[in-house]
Amino acid sequence: MSTQNRNDGTARVIPNWQNCIDCGACEVACQRTWDLPAESNRIQVVALAHGTEDETNKPMQCYNCTDAPCIDVCPTEALSYSGTETVRVNADLCIGCHYCGVGCPFGAPQYPDATVPEAEESEPLGARGNGLMDKCTTCEPRQEVGLEPACSSECPTDALLFGTPDELAEKMDEDHVSQPFDEESARIVFGDDADKVITEE
Repeated sequence: MSTQNRNDGTARVIPNWQNCIDCGACEVACQRTWDLPAESNRIQVVALAHGTEDETNKPMQCYNCTDAPCIDVCPTEALSYSGTETVRVNADLCIGCHYCGVGCPFGAPQYPDATVPEAEESEPLGARGNGLMDKCTTCEPRQEVGLEPACSSECPTDALLFGTPDELAEKMDEDHVSQPFDEESARIVFGDDADKVITEE
């Protein structure tokens, strides 16, 4: 089982596009696990090429990029890397300016308006409401006890892959998963490990 602080790289969740059936199980799992309000979408299934014969669904969440543009553009230093090299937001520093939303090429930052009831987290990750930036946390508390993120563990069609770059590359090769990133995006997400994940078409 992958955990967040492996020697072979940061563990992430990435999409397996061709397997997504837009069932919403990932969204429900995330909201239920972290007591999030309905308007909070730390993960969201979006339709690409909507209304055409090429329409497909893609689960979208934060990839905790190695070279995170959101951190670079944040004017208050509310975004930073955690000790496990994942991207965290400090609600005390966030001013809800949306710069990170503009800077992120993946649409991960969100700004839920509702207050959030007290969750099971002993120290809630992210801003979680009040118009401040919130995003996927890759379920670090679950990883700390050897569990996968809620979204990937409950996806009924294996449309979400979880692991370190080496593990993801192995899964993609075994299951013949289509490349979810172009080269530029892969460099942002995986940095020097991008070559492990980029597959030959």
